Amino acid sequence: MVRFAVTLASQIATVIPETVQFIEAALKRQPGLLKPGTLSLKFELENLVFKPFKAAVDSSSPLSSPPKRPSPTPLPFLIVIDGLDECEDKEGMETFIDSMLEFFEANPTIPLRFFITTRIEQHIQDRLEVPEVILDNLDRHGSEPDIEMFVEAEFQREAKRNRVIRAYIQQHGNWPTAVHRHQLIGHIKGSFIFASTLLKYVLWNKGDGLTPMDRLPLALEMNPGLDGLYMQTLARVEHLPHFMDIISTITLSDDSYSISSLAQLLRIKTFEVLHVLVDLQSIIQPLFEEYCQ
Repeated sequence: MVRFAVTLASQIATVIPETVQFIEAALKRQPGLLKPGTLSLKFELENLVFKPFKAAVDSSSPLSSPPKRPSPTPLPFLIVIDGLDECEDKEGMETFIDSMLEFFEANPTIPLRFFITTRIEQHIQDRLEVPEVILDNLDRHGSEPDIEMFVEAEFQREAKRNRVIRAYIQQHGNWPTAVHRHQLIGHIKGSFIFASTLLKYVLWNKGDGLTPMDRLPLALEMNPGLDGLYMQTLARVEHLPHFMDIISTITLSDDSYSISSLAQLLRIKTFEVLHVLVDLQSIIQPLFEEYCQ
C-alpha cells in the first residue's frame, strides 16, 4: 500500500477543494510525504487524509465562516474502497484499518464514512468486528433476481442487433425459452462474474461456426467454476500454432500488449496472434477488443 495515502489524498482534493490548502500545508511541513513509502502509512494517512479533511470541515462550519462566504462542499462524504482483501500488504491493510478506527473514535461525529468491500479474511474481520463498524455479509442477500434482470436485458439487447437471432425468433418464437432461461439462471448460481463470462461465450463468441442458439446448450453443460469455463474456452484453440507462447506471454507479463506489439515480441505474424485470440474474446477482454471484432 505504498501509494495508498497519496492516492486517497489526491482523490479527496479533487472532490473536496476545501482540503487542498491543508494537504499542501502538510506537504510543505513534511516533504517526505511526496515520496510514498518514506514515512509510515499511519503518518501518511493522518497528515494527507484525516487531518486535512477534519480541518476542511472545521473551517467550513457556519460558526467559522466569514460573511457572504460561498457555501461549503455538501457533506457528508463517502470513500469507497473495493476489494481490500486483494491488497498483498497485510501489515499495511491492518495499519489502514487501525488508523481509520482511531480517527473515528476521536471524531465520532465527523461527516465522513468509509464503504469497504472485501472477502472474509481473518486478519481483516478481526479488526472490523467493533461497534463502530457496520458489517453486512452479502452471502445473506440473494443475487438471483438481479442476475435474472441482467441475463434478460443482455438477451434482448443482442436480439435487437443480431440478425441470426432475430431470424430464429421469427421462425421458432421466443429465444431463449422460459425453460432455458430458468436452467441458465440455476446454472449461474448467483455469480455475476460467471453470468457475464457465460453470456459473452453464448452471445459474442465468433469464429467457432456456431450460432448463439447452438452455444446455449453447450453453456449449460459447462462447469460453473470459472476455472472450468476458462479451460473449456482455451481448449478450443490450444491446437493452434503459437498458442502456448501467446497465452504464456499474456499471462506472465506485467504490461499490456496490442496485437501488433505482441506479434513483434514473439517474432510472429500479426494474423497468427489474432488467429489464436479471436475465439478467446469471452475471457480475454478488453485488451484485444479493438482487434477482435
